[in-house]
Amino acid sequence: MSKPDLFALPVHDRDLARLEACLKDSVLGDDQFLNEVAGHLIAAGGKRLRPSLTIMAPMLAGKEVDEAILLGGVSVELVHLASLYHDDVMDEATRRRGVESVNARWGNLIAIVAGDFLLARSAEIAASLGTEVAGLLAATLARLCQGQVSEVRAAFQIDRTEPDYLQAISDKTAALMGTACRIGALCSGLDPATTDGLTAFGEAFGMVFQIRDDVLDVIATEEELGKAPGQDLVEGIYTLPVQRALADRVVGPRLASLLGQPLTDEEKETARHLVASSPGVSSAAEVARDYANRAVKAALEIDDVATGGLAAIPEALAEMAMLAVSDLEESAARARSRSQALAG
Repeated sequence: MSKPDLFALPVHDRDLARLEACLKDSVLGDDQFLNEVAGHLIAAGGKRLRPSLTIMAPMLAGKEVDEAILLGGVSVELVHLASLYHDDVMDEATRRRGVESVNARWGNLIAIVAGDFLLARSAEIAASLGTEVAGLLAATLARLCQGQVSEVRAAFQIDRTEPDYLQAISDKTAALMGTACRIGALCSGLDPATTDGLTAFGEAFGMVFQIRDDVLDVIATEEELGKAPGQDLVEGIYTLPVQRALADRVVGPRLASLLGQPLTDEEKETARHLVASSPGVSSAAEVARDYANRAVKAALEIDDVATGGLAAIPEALAEMAMLAVSDLEESAARARSRSQALAG
């Protein structure tokens, strides 16, 4: 469904290769077993979107990506990876990034402790970059936990409010995107206005990213998604497209009669069909577009901070935000077509 380069940023391949090597080295120690567990998802690969946002920052000032920038990107990615280890335990997931999940392979206890280890390594690296970076990452981690707790508390609540949903994804996803940008700016010595602009872009883009993920979890096929769809519905996490569908006079009452409790596979597919056939999906996509517009505005307000800075960077950020939401709208149109074909 998604284009392979949908979230590609104009960073050099050599810098991405350096980042990858630094990321792998960051979890190596004397314990070979812990090395294997901590490096499991690193070896599985990934988009590396968050550290790419970090190592892109110095390009605004025409600077090279130095070791501090790489370490900043690694500290952010380790927090993200730790959250995946912990999420998979809570979700009882068996697959992640095309490989067996850590909890499925080594058990929940090892997965939790390994996730904690990644957080500890991230904190250690951040501390080496100065008190401002360390404090920022710690505050971001607190927001991630706050967002996750909010989401867990709202499980199976069909009356979950939209502001609660938006605040939760702001904390659990957008915060780390904004921090990835800000750490890059701080380590690059960018001026305060540019630093704030990059942070605002990251936060707004993080909202687009999470709303897109939440919509796709409901409407995409397993082939398109790369994993079983509808996991949020199974866990009782009712995201924006579901909330908007519940408010619809046509499908809302029937959808409400299904939700609020664990679903069978058949009930999950019925709920997915109801959401896909409702205005909820296109309505959620409109919200994502609003955040994309905010991301574009923040990106285009970023000025070069030194002669030799790359003016193409803000435009590339703006384009990435709009591509993400356009891809979502195309996916929503395909889902509506499938839903209409099933109904017919």
